[in-house]
Amino acid sequence: MIVPSTAFLGGLPAVSIPESGGPLELLLGTVVVVAAVSLLLVRRRFAAVLLVGAVGYGIAGLFAELGGPDLALTQLLVETLAVALFAFVLRYLPADFTVPRSPQLARVVVAVAVAAFVFIGGLITSSVQPEQPVSDTFLADSYPEAQGGNVVNVILVDFRGFDTLGEITVLVVATLGAAALVVPVLRREDQ
Repeated sequence: MIVPSTAFLGGLPAVSIPESGGPLELLLGTVVVVAAVSLLLVRRRFAAVLLVGAVGYGIAGLFAELGGPDLALTQLLVETLAVALFAFVLRYLPADFTVPRSPQLARVVVAVAVAAFVFIGGLITSSVQPEQPVSDTFLADSYPEAQGGNVVNVILVDFRGFDTLGEITVLVVATLGAAALVVPVLRREDQ
């Protein structure tokens, strides 16, 4: 389906809306959307942590379903650490949220603006059709550029080395942050 975007995007080419996925993709997308909207309604901290976890695990499931197992694994590990830390910290906080005194309209406007920006940006970037798929380039250049017979290893180490390093860095920082929060509390409880 092609949606003309020139009227509201300042002359950019037409944006194509991707076809919807299979049943699992639709189910995971529904879980993410329902959990995210439910976050607006809950007033209990523990319920909010569970819903944030549902959003994160749903996104990890979408990554896995759409062919990004490395992203899915990183998301699962970071989400597990985050939910565990939230649950650990909740012991020291009141069970309910306090109602904010600031006006809600400003928050709604900012949230809608960010959502519209991300949605339109996603439509535009998913509409780009490269002349040649990147996978063809990886296959053609794996041996001449990196002298590697295993294309997957060459992609992870040579072509996407900084991406792999970034994923490892995210995991290390999340683990160090969890340890920095948990270890002092465990020491206090031991004493």
